[in-house]
Amino acid sequence: MDIDLQWGGFYACRESDAKPGEYGLIRILDFNRDAYHAALYQERFDQIPSIESVQDLHPFIGHVPIDARGLLNYEELILIGGPVLTEDDLVGYRIYLENHEVPNSEIDKLVIKLADFGKDKPLKLRLSLVNNELMIQER
Repeated sequence: MDIDLQWGGFYACRESDAKPGEYGLIRILDFNRDAYHAALYQERFDQIPSIESVQDLHPFIGHVPIDARGLLNYEELILIGGPVLTEDDLVGYRIYLENHEVPNSEIDKLVIKLADFGKDKPLKLRLSLVNNELMIQER
């Protein structure tokens, strides 16, 4: 699967069991080989939405860690775009990290890094599974 990975990016996603032409919405907060951290939205769209139509929506779930291999379960995962992550966007992620006893000083550094990553051009990646291990290559 090819993905244009943008920290803070909104993605239109279509699952294999979705109605034809129906898209869900996620926002990627962070990504690494093991997990992606996302905000999930309950809205459904009958076409790929514009960034203007989604950027003021509020997530149904502000943060959830998901096995990074789960990205391969989407039939489609299309980057719509997105503003740089803010402290408010990362409240749920911050709580998650605090509950995993990550020191506040480290969380503060991560928040700054995530905002900075979102200023960069999206990474053009190819994801695949080899022996049930996620392989990540630049394309």
